[in-house]
Amino acid sequence: MPDSEKPKIPTATLGTIPLVTEQNSTICGAAFTLISPAKANVKLSMQSAELEIRQGQRDVVVRFQGTKDASETFRKSHLLAQQGLDIASILGDLDTIIQDAEDEHVLWWTEPDGLVVRLVSTVTMQMGVGRVTVQIKDSEGNIIPPAPIHPRHHPGFRYYRLAQSTDDLYDAYRNMYLAFEALLSSRYPKMKKGQENRKNTESERDWLERGLNAADAELLLKNVVPKTQDVVQEILGKIYVDARLPLFHAKNGEKVYNPHDSPSERKVVSEALKSLTQIVVVMANKWFDIRRVGGAVALAWVYENASNLLKKSKMLASDDDSPADPAENNLEHPRFKRAVNLSTRVATELQRGSEPAVFGYVSNKELHMLSALRRIDLVTATSPHIMLNLDSELTLGGIVRLEVLLHVRAMNLNQPKSLFRQ
Repeated sequence: MPDSEKPKIPTATLGTIPLVTEQNSTICGAAFTLISPAKANVKLSMQSAELEIRQGQRDVVVRFQGTKDASETFRKSHLLAQQGLDIASILGDLDTIIQDAEDEHVLWWTEPDGLVVRLVSTVTMQMGVGRVTVQIKDSEGNIIPPAPIHPRHHPGFRYYRLAQSTDDLYDAYRNMYLAFEALLSSRYPKMKKGQENRKNTESERDWLERGLNAADAELLLKNVVPKTQDVVQEILGKIYVDARLPLFHAKNGEKVYNPHDSPSERKVVSEALKSLTQIVVVMANKWFDIRRVGGAVALAWVYENASNLLKKSKMLASDDDSPADPAENNLEHPRFKRAVNLSTRVATELQRGSEPAVFGYVSNKELHMLSALRRIDLVTATSPHIMLNLDSELTLGGIVRLEVLLHVRAMNLNQPKSLFRQ
C-alpha cells in the first residue's frame, strides 16, 4: 500500500504542538510552561533535538531520542529546552523564560509497548499567622500601652524587597547578597588605604571576616550555622565562596553557576540563600528596629493530614474545560460521570522531601473513552478536593499509558521566600 493510502495514526498533541513528529520511532521529550503566551512561532533544530513553540501558547516542546524513563527524560529535556530558548533569544525570534519547570511539566518516552505520557503538577497550600498582639496590664488591671517602635529605613532594604519579589533563585541571591553587603558595610565599613597601617585596600574576604567577627555576638550567628566550631568561616564558605563568587562572575575557566542548569548547583544556592536571608533579617531587627511578622506553621502536621486525605482519594481525568470552582463540595457535576478513573496511590518514592505525592495511571484500553485531557480531579467518595485545569488541551492519540503525578506543597507566608521557579 502506498504511504499516501495508509491510515494516519493519531498523534498526541499539546494544544497545537505534536509531541511526536515521526511514527514508530523512539521519540521522547517534554513540554514546559512559559511565563506568558508566546508572541511568535519558533522551531529550531539543535543537533539531535528539536524545539517548537506556537504563537499564543504557553508551552515550549522539546523532542529528541534516547531516554527510557521519566527522570532521565526530565533532565535532558530541561537542559535542551533552556539551550533552545537561549538560541531563540540570541537569534531575535523570542525572548521568554520557563516557569516552574520542576513543578509543572509534561514528559513522554518510549517503552517496548509504545509511548508513555506523564503529566506532573504541584498543588500549593498557602497559610500564615496574622500579626500577634500582646496586652500588658498593671496591678490594677489597666492596659499599659506598648512603647512605639519606629523602624528606620536603610538602602539595603530595597535589595531585600527585590530578592523577595523575583521568581528567579539566582536573581534573589544576588539581591539578598547586596542587602547583606549594604547592611554590614554601614555598620563595619571597608577599610581604605592607610587605615590601621594597611598598605593596601582591605580585601573583600578580609572585610567580610572582620565584619562578621565583630557582629557575631550581637547577631548570634551560631543560630545560622549550628554545630560548627568556626561560625564565621562556615558562613563565609557557604554564602561567599560557594554561592556569591560563582553567581557574580561568568568568566570562562572559572567556577560559574549557569542559570536554570544544574540541580546540584541550585541546591547549594538555595541553602546559602536561606542562611543569608536569616542574617539579613537579624541585621534589620538588631540595627534598624525592624520587627518582622512571625508565626510558625507545623508543616509536618499539615503534610501528615494531606497524606491521609490522599490515601482516600482517586484521580479522575476528563475533557471538561469549565473553570475550577473552589466552592464545589459534591460529585454532581456531569464531568464526574463521564470521567476516566485512574489507578491511584500515594507515591512515597516520588515525593520531594516531606511533600506528599499522589500518582495515577490509565492504560490505552480505557484511554479511548477520553478524546482529550483538559482536567484532573482528585476526589474522595463524596467530594472533590484538588482540581487541576490544563492550560493547553492534551490529546492522547497513539499513547499506551497516561500517568499523572501530583505533588502537594505547603508554604508559610510569614517566613521569607525560599522557593523559586526553575
